Amino acid sequence: MHLQQTLLPILLTLHFLAFTNSIEAQYTPYDDLPGLIKSNKPAFDPDFPEWAKKLYGNDINFYDINKQYEAYIAENPGRKTAISRYFRTWRKAILEYVRPDGSIQLPDMHVFNRQLNKSQTLCESSQNDRSNGSDWSFLGPRETFWLNENGAATAPGKAPWQVNVYAIDVATSDFSIIFAGTETGFINKSTDKGQNWQQMAPGYLFGGGITAIAIHPTNPDIVFASGGNQIHRSEDGGHTWQPLLPLSNLFYADRLRIDPQNPSKIFAASEKGIFVSSDGGNTWTQRYQNQAWDIRIKPGDGQTIYAITRNAGYYSLVRSVNGGQSFTIIQEFPGNYSVASGAYLGVTAKNAEVLFAVLLGSNDTPYLLKGNFANNNISWNLIATGRTTAFEMDNGQGYFDLAMEISPLDDKIILVGTTTLFKSTNGGLTFSAVGGYWGPFNIHPDIQDIKMLPNGETWVATDGGMNYTSDVFTAQNNYHVRCKGLMGSDLWGFDQGWNEDLVVGGRYHNGNTAIADFYQNKSLRMGGAESPTGWVLQGKSRHVAFDDLGNGWVLPKTAEGEPEGRFIFSKYPNMDEYGGRRSNFVHHPNYYGTFYLGEGNGFWKSTDMGVSYVLLHTFPGRVRYLQISFKNPEVIYADVSNYGLYRSDDGGLTWVQKPSLTNAP
Repeated sequence: MHLQQTLLPILLTLHFLAFTNSIEAQYTPYDDLPGLIKSNKPAFDPDFPEWAKKLYGNDINFYDINKQYEAYIAENPGRKTAISRYFRTWRKAILEYVRPDGSIQLPDMHVFNRQLNKSQTLCESSQNDRSNGSDWSFLGPRETFWLNENGAATAPGKAPWQVNVYAIDVATSDFSIIFAGTETGFINKSTDKGQNWQQMAPGYLFGGGITAIAIHPTNPDIVFASGGNQIHRSEDGGHTWQPLLPLSNLFYADRLRIDPQNPSKIFAASEKGIFVSSDGGNTWTQRYQNQAWDIRIKPGDGQTIYAITRNAGYYSLVRSVNGGQSFTIIQEFPGNYSVASGAYLGVTAKNAEVLFAVLLGSNDTPYLLKGNFANNNISWNLIATGRTTAFEMDNGQGYFDLAMEISPLDDKIILVGTTTLFKSTNGGLTFSAVGGYWGPFNIHPDIQDIKMLPNGETWVATDGGMNYTSDVFTAQNNYHVRCKGLMGSDLWGFDQGWNEDLVVGGRYHNGNTAIADFYQNKSLRMGGAESPTGWVLQGKSRHVAFDDLGNGWVLPKTAEGEPEGRFIFSKYPNMDEYGGRRSNFVHHPNYYGTFYLGEGNGFWKSTDMGVSYVLLHTFPGRVRYLQISFKNPEVIYADVSNYGLYRSDDGGLTWVQKPSLTNAP
C-alpha cells in the first residue's frame, strides 16, 4: 500500500510532464524563422509520415527530411494536406540556413528582430523616400490573362492566377477602398473597387506574410496590418507605416478586429493567445494565453467578444462580456472536437444572436457548428459535416487556406472554403461548390479571406488574387477578376531574353508566366503549378521552355494571339530542394543553338537547341550552376554540390577543381 502511495504521485508527475512536452512540441525553434507562420502548423498526429513527425523535433537534418518528403510525394502525387503545405513553406524558409552536412544553423532571432525593427523605424522616419536615383521599376506581372492556346477569335479574359493574397479589408466608410496583403509581405490598395491596385510603402519591410488587415471604421486613412511578428499602423492611407509592438512583446496576429463603436479598441487573435489594445494600437495586453485562431465582436455589442481557441488538444470557445478585459470558456460549446489544423468564426448583423464556427477536425474532416445565444440560453448544433454529399469540403491545406463569412443581409447565406469555396443558401443544410478545384466559377483554388458587405458585394481572396461578385456568386456576368496592378507575385523562376525584351518565370502558387513589352501590360498564364522554372532560348524569337510543361513553346506575337507552335526540348537543368537551388543553362556566346546544362551529376551539351544532348563529363556531385566566358568560350565554370568550383579550358571535356579563386598571401 505504501509503495502504491509513493508511485502514484510519481506516475502522475511523469504523465503531466509527458503531456506538457507534447504540447510544447507543437512548435520548435525552427518555427520562429522569418517566413513561417506558426498558426499554419497543424497539431501533431501520431499517424503522420516519418518526415512530418520530424518537424516537431529539435534536431533535423535537412537532406534526410527532404528526401523522405520527396519519396512521399512521389507515392502521393497531388495530395494536399496541412502538414505538406507547412513543410513546403518551412523548406523555403530553412534553405539559407542549411549547412553542407544537412544540419541547420539557426540565426539569432533577437538580433534579426532588432535589425528588422531598426529598418522599419528608419524607413518610417524617412517617409519611405525612394527618390535616390536607384529605384527599380515594376515590370510585372501587372495583370494576368489566359493564354489563347486554341486560337479563339475572342481575346482571352483575365486569369485570377497572379498573387497569393492572405488578407483583405474593405473600408466600411467607403466600399471603394480596399487593402490587400500578400504572402510575400506586400500591401496593395485600391480606391476604385479593385479596378486598379497600387503597392503601398514599397520601401517598408513588413517582415513576412500579411496575415491580417483592419481598416478604421470611419477614417480609412488609419489601417492596421499584421506581418512578420509585428503589428503595423498607417495613418496616411498606407503610404507610410510604423511598427507598434515592442521587441519584448512580439506576436503574429492571425486576425485583427476593430470595435466599430469604439475604434480605439482593437482585438488580435494569435498563436500566443488574445491581445487587446485600448489606445489605437499603441500598447497591447495579453488577455488570454491559449492559442486563438479567430476573434469576433458581436454585431452591435462591443462588450461581447468571442474567440475560438485551443484547450488541451481540443477546440474551445471563449467569451468576454466586458469588452475584452477578461475571457472565460463557454461550457456549452462542444468540447469533443480535437484540434487538427485550425478554426474560424462567423457572425452576421442580420442576427447578432447566432455564431458560426468551422472546425478543422481529425480524419481530414471539417465540422460546421451554429450557436444560438438568444435570451442567454446558449445552445449549439452541428449543422454540417465535411466530406459528405451535403458538404463536400475537406480540410484542404488546413488553416493556411481557411475562410468563412456569413452574409450581413441574410444569415442563411454562408461562404466557407479551404481549397475550394462552398456556398449555402439554406443556413448550412446543404452546400454547393462555387469554385477552386471544382465549381462553376473559375476562381483560383485555396481560399484565404472573404468579405461580404451590407450592399450585397462580396470579395474573395485566394492564392491567385482578388475576386469580386455583386450577387454572391449567382450569375457569371456579375463575377469579375480584379487583379490589375496587384503586386506581390512570388516569381521564383526567372529568365530573360536579350534579343527581345522577354521575361518568363514560374510563380509560387500561380504557375508559369510570360511578360514582354510587346504584350503591353498583360502577362500570360502559361499553365503549370508552382515550379521555379522558365528559360528563354536566345537567338530565336519567343522560344521558351518550362520544366513542368513538356516541350518548348513559341510564344504568340501579341498577348491575344495564338502560340506559334511547340518544339522539342528534351532535357532540363537540375531543380533541387523544391526549387530552392535551381540550376541554369548557358548559351555559347557565338552560336545560339549551342548551350550547356547540368542534369544530375552530368554536364551536357546540345548543338541543336535542346533537341538532343551529349554527355561531356560526369562530376562526383550534382551540377549546381554554370557560367561561360564570353571572351574565351572554351572556359567554363561549374559549381558542384558538396565539391565546390570546377574549371574547364576545353569546352567542358576535362575539368580541374578550383578550391580557391585566389592564392594565399
